[in-house]
Parts: sequence; C-alpha cells; structure tokens
Amino acid sequence: MLYKALASKPWYPWLVVGLCLLTVSASNGLINNGLTVFDESLLIEFGWSISELKTRDSISFLCGAIFVLGAGYVVDKYGPKPLLLLGMALLAIGYFSYGRIESLSQLYSMHILFGMVLACAGNMTAIVTAASWVEHRRGLAVGLVIAGTSIGGILIPPTANYLNQAFGWRLAMQYEAIFPLLMMLLIFLLIKNRPVHKQTKSKRTQIKKELSEGVPLAQVLKKLSFYQVAIAGALTYFTVTSIFSHMFLYMRSLDYASEQASLALSTMALLALVGKLFSGYMSDRINPHTLFRAQMLCMLVGVLGTSQLNEFIWVFLLFTGFGWGGLHTLYNYILIALFGLRDAGKINSIVSLAEAAGAGMGIFVTGYLRDYFGNYPDALLVSAGLMTIATICVFAIKPSNAKSEQRESVG
Repeated sequence: MLYKALASKPWYPWLVVGLCLLTVSASNGLINNGLTVFDESLLIEFGWSISELKTRDSISFLCGAIFVLGAGYVVDKYGPKPLLLLGMALLAIGYFSYGRIESLSQLYSMHILFGMVLACAGNMTAIVTAASWVEHRRGLAVGLVIAGTSIGGILIPPTANYLNQAFGWRLAMQYEAIFPLLMMLLIFLLIKNRPVHKQTKSKRTQIKKELSEGVPLAQVLKKLSFYQVAIAGALTYFTVTSIFSHMFLYMRSLDYASEQASLALSTMALLALVGKLFSGYMSDRINPHTLFRAQMLCMLVGVLGTSQLNEFIWVFLLFTGFGWGGLHTLYNYILIALFGLRDAGKINSIVSLAEAAGAGMGIFVTGYLRDYFGNYPDALLVSAGLMTIATICVFAIKPSNAKSEQRESVG
C-alpha cells in the first residue's frame, strides 16, 4: 500500500491528520448535519410527528454511545484503521439504503447502523489516531481533526439541499453514499495502522514512553475531575444537538426559506470550524482550562440568545457555533491533558458514552417539547438551562495535568 512508502516521510503524520479530518467530515457531517436537510421532505411524505422523526437521531447517538465502549478497547488493542474502514463501509451502505426506506421502523434501523458508524469512524477513533502520530503541536492536530465536523457541516447541508431539490430525497441520499466510499479507499491506501518511528533507539524509547504515560483507567475513575468533564460533556452535547438537529425546522418555523435554513446550519458549522482551529492553536500556548471556561461562556451566551431572542438569531448563531467549535476540541484535549495517552481510548470512549447519551436525549426531548408547547423557544429553554449547569461544572474542575495525576496515583 502507499503508506509503506509514505510512513517514513516527516510530513506523513500531518497527512494522517488530514485523512482523519476528512473521515470525521464524512461520518459526523452526513449523520449529524446532512440528514436534517431532508427532514421536511420526510415529514411531508410520511406524515410523522417531529418527535417521531427526531427519535431517529437519538437512536444514532445512544447506539453510538453503547458501541463506542467496545470501539475504545479495539483501538487500544488492534489500532484504529480496521474501525475507520468499517465505519466508512457502514456509512455508505446506510446512506444508500436510507433512500429506500418505507416505514418508521426501517428509518430507526438505519440509525442503529449510523450509531455503529459514529463509534467506528467518529471523533474518538480519529482523535486517538491523530494524537498517536503527532508528537508536537498535538493540540493543533486534535483541533484540525475535530474541524472535520464543521467542514462537513459547512459543505454537506447546502449540497444535500441542492440534490434534494434536483433529484428528490431518495436519489439524493444514494448519490451522497459516494463520499464515504471514496474515504474508505483513501484510508485503505494511505493510513498505517500504528505509528512506526525509524529514529534512533533513544527517540523510539522516548516516543514509547510518551504513548504509555498517563493515569490508569482504574485511577481515572476515582477522580472528581473526570466526572465533572463527563457531566459537562453530556449536558453540552444535549444542548448542541438540540440546536443543530432542530435548527432547520426552527428556521422554517420563523418563515425562513429552505435555502436560508440550510445556510443557518452552514453558518454555525463555519463558526464552529473557526472555534475548533482557534482552540486547537491556543491550547498549545495558554492554559487550556482557562480557554475551556471562556468557550463555555461563549456558547452559553449563544444558546440563550438563539433560543429566546429569535429577532437576533443570526448574531447569536455566531456565538453558538464558535463556542461549540472550541468546546468540541477542548473536551477531548482536556482529557489527554488531565490523564495522558496511556488509556486514552478507554477514557475517551467512556466520556463519549456520556456525551452521546446527552446528545441523544437532547434531540428527543427537544422534539417532544416542541410538539408539546407548539413552538421552539419554549422547547429550547430547557437546553439553555442545562448549558448553564454544564458551565458551572467546567468552572469547578481543578486544573491539573497527566504527569501530576500519574504521580498522585502512584503515590
């Protein structure tokens, strides 16, 4: 394969980062952003309620939360490449099959499959892949990988809206299945499963030590900071998925055209991209805990304004997107900073479980509240309240680092 000729090149780790970015663009972009463009078409054709339709997204996140636990162990034991390949294959199959559904049960079965995709080729696997290859500027590498969710969110909704209007939602989804197939081919040809460094013996020893440094999972589970991050992550993901998943229908309820509604998704994704790159860059230069708190406040302001001040919705979408982008990077980076790489797959998978559970509940609860209240501002007020609690949790985290935590656990 091509990676055999490329793996020794000094720039190869950044090629891996780029491929991880594209993988996350496909998995998160197609599942979390691209599908919402078809919501109105599905509601018209099948006559489902909003809560019935949005339950599908909850299924994706909750199944992803279950599957990601096993994925973390597979990554630590066998490396990430097999899971990346499987995830892209399942995504292509799922998108092609999605265009042939005829019932609510078939819809839900597709999202069980998408839960497997998020576990195999989502953030956790891609982040661990990039972090294991990049020795310096690891914060930037993680930020670039997470930026893939925004790039997918920027490009896929308008593309999906165009294909939907040109060909109808069924054929449009089958066309979109081509993207993960291409990614599967690139991963197969270009990504080496694990880092192999051909430097001096002392350099290899240093790298091996770095990859093994960190707090054991058993000790991590005794740390208050771990649970503070997990709870904050669950509540933040509850909030952000309630905003992103319902934004298209929210904008349509405010009498915006479908093009403007899809543009709102792309706008948030674009600002999230800026936030991810900003946080990835700055986390290598300033205290990441300070940056973490600032991004939480930014998103809190955005969510409050987006949900309650819809006459200024475009302004607050900027705060929401930028704040979320930074947090998307920092949640993963903070875990590595706190506990190291030793059991990064397992630790990130457990936090991913909490985040996915919160995300799944956010989509479903917001859909239920929208049906109950008959409007989105009242439904989204719950998300704003939970984001406030998440912000309090983050401010309560005691700053530390992996080496000090490791010494403490040994002592």
